[in-house]
Amino acid sequence: MAYGQPGPGDGHAGAGDGSGGPGPQGGPPPWQGPGQPGGPSWGPPPPPPGWGGPPPWGWGWPPPAPKPGVIPLRPLQAGDLFGGVFATMRRYPGALFGVIAVVYGVYAVIAGAALLGAWYSRRDAIDRIFDISADAPAPLPELTSVAVTFGLVWLAIMVLAVVANAAVAVACTTVAREAVLGRPASFGHVLRSVKGFPTVLGIHLLSGFAALAPIALGILFLFLTMIALLDRGDVGLWLSLLPFLILGVGALAVWLWVLLVPATPAAVFEGQGAVGAIRRSIRLVRGSWWRTFGLLLLAGLMAMGVSLAVQIFTGAFQGAPAPLAPDADTGEFGSAEIRAVFIDTLAASAIGSLVGLLVQIAAMALTHLTAALVYVDLRIRKEGLADALIANLEPGAGDGTGPGPAGPPAAGQGG
Repeated sequence: MAYGQPGPGDGHAGAGDGSGGPGPQGGPPPWQGPGQPGGPSWGPPPPPPGWGGPPPWGWGWPPPAPKPGVIPLRPLQAGDLFGGVFATMRRYPGALFGVIAVVYGVYAVIAGAALLGAWYSRRDAIDRIFDISADAPAPLPELTSVAVTFGLVWLAIMVLAVVANAAVAVACTTVAREAVLGRPASFGHVLRSVKGFPTVLGIHLLSGFAALAPIALGILFLFLTMIALLDRGDVGLWLSLLPFLILGVGALAVWLWVLLVPATPAAVFEGQGAVGAIRRSIRLVRGSWWRTFGLLLLAGLMAMGVSLAVQIFTGAFQGAPAPLAPDADTGEFGSAEIRAVFIDTLAASAIGSLVGLLVQIAAMALTHLTAALVYVDLRIRKEGLADALIANLEPGAGDGTGPGPAGPPAAGQGG
């Protein structure tokens, strides 16, 4: 399969949802059109004043690349890419953050209902655990039943979180796809695209397994080596090899993760299946690993900076709960005091979770949009995707003289 060509069964990818429909002239879908290896004919940005006039022999700088959407259709610099990420957030707040809020809102409601149901089913055991004296341990059957119940609920919530993250990845990548060409992306359109989360969920599971497998094998090797060396009575060799093993396993996991990051955009842009998208991602990143790693690292540092700033800001307004002490006369904990501390802790946790959720929404939007534009940049550089996209633009698109394929979105598009 040549680069840029749809894979088996991709002829109908995106049909009905605007995910890659034909261009204005009825040609092939712009994201699946034939790519020309070697990159686009568009050159770098115009030179500074004093350099621009065409020489006497008629040569000159190529014209600036069209920019129908949030990025110019040429190989992207880091500033172009992150400028496109933040421009997408500004232009499509309703479609982007609205759908993310809906997905996480549904997740929060289901998780809260599961926790409430677990508490209701074990409320008698929880009451008996709370109503104990300072020197009497909690009864083991009650502790066991409560721990098992909430452990199962926690596991179900974690599985649900993985599903929610896959749905959010689809929504963010769909918005990025429309933003590249300046097409409108309504809230309903992006919300409908979330139904394609099973493919992305499969990509996340396969990618996670590929990245975590070296770590699991490294831990197993450490465990077996430690047992063998302890049996010999010498752990010095194990301690000396430990740092190198950790670095090697971590580097391998990061290498695999970077190779697989463009898999989600490949699935959303091209309609690839999970395995096909992973193969596509590996082909695109091959030869451009360090550049891809650097861009993703910058996006991760930005997300971490926002998260840290918000945590510091909110931590200044949260105080530690009052310490719980038994009664001086009876040596017992009062149930009212226990419940008060429990409620205060629960309220603080709820506030912290809400703030953390908002930060996570912004961080995930940043990382997924970055991954989508990295995918577009890789295809522009390796497959000449810019020429295929430019051929699908209407006359005047991207140069300020006419609308784009569906008209440029107004500020706040998507609400």
